Amino acid sequence: MVRQRFRFGDCTLDVAARELRRGGARVELAPTVFDCIAYLVEHRDRAVGRDELVSAVWGKASVSDTMLGKAVLAARRAVGDDAQEQAFLRTVPRFGYHWVAQVTVDAIDTEPSGTPPPVTARPTDETPRSSTRAKSRTPWIALTAVVLAAIAAAFFWRPPAPTSADRTLVVDTHAAPPDASAVLPAEIAAEPGDAWLRLGFMDLVATRLRAAGLPVVASDSIVRLAPEGTTPEAALAAVRRAVDVRHLVQPALARRGTQWIARAELVDADGTRRAVQAEADNAIAAANEVAERLLELFGRRSAAAAPPVAPTLAELVQRVDAARLSDRMDEARALVANAPAALKNAPELRLREVQVDLRAGSFDAAREHIAAILADVPAETDPVVRGRALEALCVVESRTAHMDAAMRACDEAIDLLQSRNEPIALGRAYHHRGVIHAREVRREPALADFSRARVVLGAAGDPLLLAIVDGNESVVEMSSGRPAEALPGFERAGRQFQRFGMFTEFVVSLINEVEAHLALLDPLEALKTAELGWSERHRISDPALRARYTIARASALADNGRLGESRGLYDEVVGSAGAADDSVEAALARAALARLDYEAGHDANAVLLAQRASAALTSPELASARAIASLTAVRALRRLAHDDQARAQTQLLAGWARGSVQPAVGVAAGVAQAEQAAADRDTDAATAAYESALTLAGAQGRADTQALVATSYAGFLIDAGRLDRAAVVVGLIARYADRDYDSALAQWRLYRALGRADAAASALARVRQLAGERPVPDAQPPGLAGAAANAR
Repeated sequence: MVRQRFRFGDCTLDVAARELRRGGARVELAPTVFDCIAYLVEHRDRAVGRDELVSAVWGKASVSDTMLGKAVLAARRAVGDDAQEQAFLRTVPRFGYHWVAQVTVDAIDTEPSGTPPPVTARPTDETPRSSTRAKSRTPWIALTAVVLAAIAAAFFWRPPAPTSADRTLVVDTHAAPPDASAVLPAEIAAEPGDAWLRLGFMDLVATRLRAAGLPVVASDSIVRLAPEGTTPEAALAAVRRAVDVRHLVQPALARRGTQWIARAELVDADGTRRAVQAEADNAIAAANEVAERLLELFGRRSAAAAPPVAPTLAELVQRVDAARLSDRMDEARALVANAPAALKNAPELRLREVQVDLRAGSFDAAREHIAAILADVPAETDPVVRGRALEALCVVESRTAHMDAAMRACDEAIDLLQSRNEPIALGRAYHHRGVIHAREVRREPALADFSRARVVLGAAGDPLLLAIVDGNESVVEMSSGRPAEALPGFERAGRQFQRFGMFTEFVVSLINEVEAHLALLDPLEALKTAELGWSERHRISDPALRARYTIARASALADNGRLGESRGLYDEVVGSAGAADDSVEAALARAALARLDYEAGHDANAVLLAQRASAALTSPELASARAIASLTAVRALRRLAHDDQARAQTQLLAGWARGSVQPAVGVAAGVAQAEQAAADRDTDAATAAYESALTLAGAQGRADTQALVATSYAGFLIDAGRLDRAAVVVGLIARYADRDYDSALAQWRLYRALGRADAAASALARVRQLAGERPVPDAQPPGLAGAAANAR
């Protein structure tokens, strides 16, 4: 596919990739600022009126002069212009703006990718009522986008430890390297003040084994399966259920007077047990000696028998890790803050402080502490510490939307860690970089980095981190219109999150699974999936995530014909948000309610809801949801006989689609144009628009997108008596007629028009089976086809 790249001054603008570069460096821009530049450059042959620019960029009739002025000022600064010179962007008094800089246009041969600019107004179009229903499902991206934030955060933030019920929900295991090991929490026989050793000893042994090149499940994962109070036998069984490991290490530590006796049993998959024991005058020394003897059982020896840091520092680091693993963040922070002066500057301790900052969401503090580490630790002195600090910086910068800085940190971290034995840190760095690529809508680099993370983390033997990669990799597949490819990854990730008691992440995966099933026109499976965590939704602490789960279940209910229940859940989301709330969740719920109102014939209310939803769905990643809301509004406007408004909004949607590379926007615009042409009795234009939309939809892997076009087009063709072509179009969605109401209804209309009574009767039976609370047509003869359709 050929797309254009614009060059002016020392800048290049790639609209499809949503990228502005100045002097070769990428310029970070707010979406509306980028869209201002893009729209003005694309329409540089004339001055653009203020209202036109506002409508194109914000999709509203008006915005404040302050908001527009700030966007124009930022646009000028981005390209090296200012209000005095106006060498690039000239103000046209009492009218608008004109791009006046010389522009050179290059043609780029590339695959279509990127996120479309939100340059449509609110409504779009509808087909004649005789042939189209508004789909009730919510576009996937509004929901799956949450996985990039919620699951990526799981590297550093963990919810409370799971209950025993959580840990026994699923019993199948996750693939791990054939020689993978897991170290269980230690059994401690000592004073209450030594309780930290339960996890400290465990993590020390796991770290020593991993440093010798053995794949070991991360301590964070083990703590989820064996929280405080779990007996050694129960811990062993829980880990065996969740992770397919060859070796389990059961450590124990006892104090006898002034001496510490450390012991560890190595339990093989066949039940064989081998034990090692060591004694020393402090716990850390005894634990290190046991780790060394375990390595001998594995046929390995560490590079040096002594620990890499002094014993007092080693104990402090393990105490901090134990507190962090137990979610006692205040205790962990206090241990770092109260460390002896001689230890405060130790890099290992400073890295722990950064981890505590990240877990607390204190990104400014984390950035400050990382900067201090980087200033003191050059790559030549300690590349591993510097690499781990940079990996943490990548998280900080990406979570605070500084994507270029995050990418630089990830790149440097990967360069430093690639040749070191740090698989967890390296795998996380690859994953973080993949998330950044995904957020910037760069599919191939994102998938490549996720694949690299999978290889590194797979060798390390950590199933939880692999589940996180699975989830985000599937988000990218969904964003590419490949729900069938995305669904298995969502399912794997969900099972693993459930297995480890990560309910929040489990719900994120459920939401994405629901949307994948709906995209594949499998509403029954979508509803079954939505029910899996519904009875425990009170455990979701994040109101936005709770609302999105509610929307996902409501969408599944609506597509199964349970309209009353669906409406109740959408109303719940809107009611919880408040009448004045224009959050993304409230907007998604209003858009869905607009479609339900349209289907019920409440057109005036549908217009109001759809327009308000569209005005709030301004983020580029919500373009698909916004386009469908616009389509609902235009359809309702036309049915209200507001033809001029419907026609104007259809044109706005078509204008947006011409500058967009997101197929969903193009499909919605194509349907809108086709239905408008049909309403205007322009058969040729309607046919051309339908064929174009059908081709665009067919290039995607989403059955629901294809059905959106096919059901509308089929109705148009049947009403026009063009039954041969109608049969071809209906045939495209015939495979879904046994589970999707709209596909079954289109099939019934075709058979009835063809006069095939038996086939029509069978199709009508399927419609009745799938309808739920949706209308079922009467089985009248073909001559009454138009009347029956209009009754809907």
